[in-house]
Amino acid sequence: MNLNSIWSVLEDAFDLLGGYGFAAMDKAATQMELKPGWMTWIAAIWLFGSEPITIANFMRMLPYGLAHLNEERFASAVRQGYLISDGQHGYAPTEAGMRAAQKVWREAGDSLARLNPMPEAPLRKIFDYLARLGEASMSAPEPPPHFFISHKRENYQRFQVLYLLERFVVLFGELAAYRDDSHIATWEAQDIEGHTWEVLTYLWRGQTAASADTLFEKLGYRNIPREVFVQDLRDLESRGWAQEEAGEYRIAAEGKQIRDEAEALTNRYFFAPWSRLSEAELEDVLNLATQLRDGLKGVKQ
Repeated sequence: MNLNSIWSVLEDAFDLLGGYGFAAMDKAATQMELKPGWMTWIAAIWLFGSEPITIANFMRMLPYGLAHLNEERFASAVRQGYLISDGQHGYAPTEAGMRAAQKVWREAGDSLARLNPMPEAPLRKIFDYLARLGEASMSAPEPPPHFFISHKRENYQRFQVLYLLERFVVLFGELAAYRDDSHIATWEAQDIEGHTWEVLTYLWRGQTAASADTLFEKLGYRNIPREVFVQDLRDLESRGWAQEEAGEYRIAAEGKQIRDEAEALTNRYFFAPWSRLSEAELEDVLNLATQLRDGLKGVKQ
């Protein structure tokens, strides 16, 4: 059984649901007149519970942005009354912050209420499989650490799940967090910034030349300045991981090998707990996930 094929179909289903959820979250943020960058502190409230929110721990889960930009967004949330600083580089949500986080969560969930991509019984069977994989991942030996998945598992429970497809989003999200835990564990020893690693990944995936302008356009959702991408490309070139020609960069053989090895180790870490399911059960997961994905593609509200 090709486990990557199963994961790819589950990702497709999640992405289709995201088309509804993210639009609903944006609408909620607009209604509340939240300032740009709101998703950073909203996500932090979802993830940290009663634990102080710090830049360092936030970026252990989401390491591909810039620390100072995250700091600016948290500081903005403090000025708006959604977070409060503890005076020691940590933050906690205010009542207004919790209300905002709950509203964004609820609007995303409500956007899925009328979707009916497949019968309830097989949908609940998918949930059973995903829950088993989540439990297996939580109990798997380190490495990788369980930092991201444990935060999602513990703290997402504070927010209501009213509709069946919300349950899929939560269960899939736990597994996606463990995949992030797995992948971060493969490159953090390279003494490289997360945004630089993401540039390497972009070159690796595309196998085509890219400039700082291309990266600024394609990875613009990170709000990383163009000059940072310039430095990232130079860093990769200095490591021998990328080659430059006329301002455009391609992945070099050594860079490809490094990234290939990281992907292989990510898969090894991430899929190890999937051995808890039999071949027949994995085949069932693939069939059910395919039904869900195809049902979502054809669904009409």
